[in-house]
Amino acid sequence: MNKPLWICCLLGAAVGITLGLAVFDSPVVGFALGLGVGALVGAGMGSRR
Repeated sequence: MNKPLWICCLLGAAVGITLGLAVFDSPVVGFALGLGVGALVGAGMGSRR
């Protein structure tokens, strides 16, 4: 895996847990959403190089 993908996945998961607790009252939902968005952003960054 490329480095931007890992970084975006980790940051997305961290932000997702925080937002999941604040908005959905469930860290699991936020983690899943954040990880998915982070993976998409990281994959997009990796393919541009």
